[in-house]
Amino acid sequence: MSILISVYIWSFLVLTLLPLFIAYAVIWILVWPIDKNKTVTHYFTALWARLYLTINPGWTLFIENREKLNRAVPCILVSNHQSIIDIALLLQLCIKFRWVSKIELTVVPVLGWVIRMNKHIVVRRGDKQSVVLMAEACKRSLAEGIPVFMFPEGTRSANGKLGAFKEGAFILAKEAGVAIVPIILDGASDALPKKGFLFKVHQRFTIRVLDEISPDTVSGLELAPLMVHTWNLMDESIRNLNPNLQQ
Repeated sequence: MSILISVYIWSFLVLTLLPLFIAYAVIWILVWPIDKNKTVTHYFTALWARLYLTINPGWTLFIENREKLNRAVPCILVSNHQSIIDIALLLQLCIKFRWVSKIELTVVPVLGWVIRMNKHIVVRRGDKQSVVLMAEACKRSLAEGIPVFMFPEGTRSANGKLGAFKEGAFILAKEAGVAIVPIILDGASDALPKKGFLFKVHQRFTIRVLDEISPDTVSGLELAPLMVHTWNLMDESIRNLNPNLQQ
């Protein structure tokens, strides 16, 4: 059954990707004079992603504590990273933000075009100049009132457990003087593992928004304790959502 569902989902993706991108491009052109921040096309992308999450009737998505997202104040959003499905899931938070994405994704047809056209932020890992430019782009986004979304692990987890954090998101939060909002997602690594191609037939996805780490706390903690504090909050929530990760 998993093979049949996977063939169905991948086939649907392949057949609809270009037509939906054309629709996206038409909207992008039509709203370009009045949508400099790409808000309209961001939400169209969220609907596009939602379509792909609903084509398997065995998948369900639950979002907890959405009301904790403060849309009036820019912040750094951070989440664990389990699967390529994560981006489609997190877009369902229905909040405008800019992703920080590795630059290699920009060469992927359609995905890379949308990253560029929606003004998401790219970085070449290991390239110091690229990291500096990424940080400057993030600060500009925050100054415009647009949150920045980062995966502090830097890569997908192989087993669903929370990996070690990189410093980037936390340095940025301290320099910009903004809050950090931790977000936990569960179920993506089971639905499509890091090195797998077969989708799970039945899967519950959960996204949980945690309490924000205030700007005062961000500035009051040194970098290493801030990272540990955030990691502990997220790890506890992940284990609470998925008792199998206690092992």
